[in-house]
Amino acid sequence: MTTEWTNWYAEEDPTTWVLATKLRERAEAHPDREYLRYGDGAWVTYGDMNSRANRIANGLIANGTQQGESVSVMLPNCEEFLQVWFGILKAGAVMSSINTAYKGDFLTWTINLVEARTLFISEAFLDRLDFIQTELPLLERVVVVRGSGQAGPDPSRPWQELTALMQAPDTQPDVEYSWTDDARIMFTSGTTGRSKGVIKQNAADYFSARGSLEYMSKARGVAADQLSGETWFSCLPLFHSNAQVLCAYPALLAGARVAYVERFSGTRFWQQAIDMGATMFNGIGAMLYFLWNQPPSELDRAHSVHSVLAAPAPKDIYFEFEERFGVKLTEGYGLTETGVCTVMDPTQPVRLGSCGKANPGYEVTIVEPGTDRPVPPETPGEIVVDMKIPNIVMRAYYGMPEKTAEDFRNLKLHTGDLGRMDADGYIYFMDRVKDYIRRRGENVSSMEVERQIAGHPNVRECSVIGVKADEGASSEDEIMVVLVAHGDAPDPEELTHWMAARMPYFMVPRYIRLVAALPKTPTERVQKNTLRDEGITPDTWDRDVAGVKVGR
Repeated sequence: MTTEWTNWYAEEDPTTWVLATKLRERAEAHPDREYLRYGDGAWVTYGDMNSRANRIANGLIANGTQQGESVSVMLPNCEEFLQVWFGILKAGAVMSSINTAYKGDFLTWTINLVEARTLFISEAFLDRLDFIQTELPLLERVVVVRGSGQAGPDPSRPWQELTALMQAPDTQPDVEYSWTDDARIMFTSGTTGRSKGVIKQNAADYFSARGSLEYMSKARGVAADQLSGETWFSCLPLFHSNAQVLCAYPALLAGARVAYVERFSGTRFWQQAIDMGATMFNGIGAMLYFLWNQPPSELDRAHSVHSVLAAPAPKDIYFEFEERFGVKLTEGYGLTETGVCTVMDPTQPVRLGSCGKANPGYEVTIVEPGTDRPVPPETPGEIVVDMKIPNIVMRAYYGMPEKTAEDFRNLKLHTGDLGRMDADGYIYFMDRVKDYIRRRGENVSSMEVERQIAGHPNVRECSVIGVKADEGASSEDEIMVVLVAHGDAPDPEELTHWMAARMPYFMVPRYIRLVAALPKTPTERVQKNTLRDEGITPDTWDRDVAGVKVGR
């Protein structure tokens, strides 16, 4: 077993770092090897996946999709997701994936910002287009996945079933690919403005996937080119980077298998992992706590999973989790903008609470917020990320040059996260400099939630904060809105249903508190720290206690 990180990228030709090329090469070398399985479905081979992606690509090109054009995708976890993603890239276009909880203004923004002319969407979400159809002036074509072929709400934008698009030839599209071409646009929560579309190039996605092979192989104790017998498993949403470039893509590079289910279930997880033959998966902190809190079962050790990448790892039960489930935990840190830029070397002793050292290819430093001066070891500061090789960090925020320049101050990506570094170079994430809320694996912009709630006729002004519902390290943020009424105070239950109709379910506040006035600074800024310190007061309404449900 090696004990040092290798600069593997120094021995590779970066011009080959293109997913469309890697898929074709894998299909040519092993056309009958199993690659993808979703739920209870059959395994899809590399040859079949390449053929399906070619058909979608050729169908898009025949419909006028141009190289470099953004194509929006709003699909749940399903077998079709990967073939749509790969097909868009094979057409030389850029996939812009949309959170399936988005509706109304959130959905309009994500489609219009990237100037999408084509949208792939699940039939289950078509009703959301009815509400916004007049607000999508650039959208020309809607491709329905598992559609029933009925006419669309707007005759000027004819709906087309995916099966019809796939009547195109399965020959390799006549498209030239570059490692510097844009490949994906991933939306990340806005903290002082609207949600941002992060542009990732082919090189960035390859680097993330290939880096995943590096640290997962070290956890396994083998070389990165010896993982073809592994099965990656994910229950995380495919519209996020994790399930895409840290699961599907590394499995493809390894010539291995990848399996997905619809969503995470603490009670069914290990049985699903067993059924899929899973050997490794990626998890988020809340997910691992849910697994830990399940009653002990014979399934705890009946699976074949040996390695888990966690972000963050549950530091208060780290070794107990490994012992109970028979797995090796590896912790990392990253953003949509950067990929996984730090990781705990699985061959070295664990430093609880640390997310490891900088991965090869990145330089990660801690600086004084506002000045960018490096701070001494153990001193809190902002985490900033730089590239040692080009094109592995986001290229820009789509359509937001000012925001791009702001976050790339002094040519380094500013994460907005607070952390410290010890004398040995290990990074410790501490808090969030930016004003967003982490809830069940989703980053929620308080500004966007406030903007929606402020539209209620009985709300004069409001402030949204994150609060802890329970004590202990396993408690993640819950969302609270503190509001000042305009006229009659809104009924909390009515307001909850009103919010649920206008925003994703995970953004709808659990707690509602009515106050006479919000605490303000002399410059009229809301003092959110004061509200956080007050927390959940006796007069705070809790929808869980009231039994009010918010559907997906």
